[in-house]
Amino acid sequence: TIGIDLVNHSCNDILCVGGRPLFFLDYIACNKIDPSIVEQLVKGMAVAARENGLAIVGGETAQMPGVYAEGEYDLAGCIIGVVEKSELIDGKTIREGDVLVGLASSGLHTNGYSLARKVLFDKAGYTPKTFLTELNTTVGKALLVPHKNYSKAILALRKKFKVKGIAHITGGGFQDNLPRVLTKGLGAK
Repeated sequence: TIGIDLVNHSCNDILCVGGRPLFFLDYIACNKIDPSIVEQLVKGMAVAARENGLAIVGGETAQMPGVYAEGEYDLAGCIIGVVEKSELIDGKTIREGDVLVGLASSGLHTNGYSLARKVLFDKAGYTPKTFLTELNTTVGKALLVPHKNYSKAILALRKKFKVKGIAHITGGGFQDNLPRVLTKGLGAK
């Protein structure tokens, strides 16, 4: 699911300015390449790329002993998209009284895992195998739910309404992300 997370997160980021994803490049770095892990990462990226109608046009895999600890992987990506200048979403036309619409997430998405590990594992004493009845799954499975891609929902919404601003709620939550798109002096309820 990590490869899916990376592609979907990237698609959501460019969606915030009205962009439609076109191309994606990946970067995988580690101490020593385990082909089965790289295969899983790439399969996840391919699944998300296909679902989003974009092409993975290249990438880099770097084996760097001494830079990464054994078993650690660093995964990054670069997305290229397109938007007509006249359709750019920048929040500049947001005014008092505009409607704020929230779309439910599928979980933590790609941010918040440091805090989640601290709270769930260090403080609560859970393990990835701890079953949580409230979620009807284990902690590990809940944390691995892929980052939801909002492209289809937003593109459908844009066909019916003028969307003036989009905030991708990731690290920093509402408090840090909503002000990025609101015009000066405005807040959200």
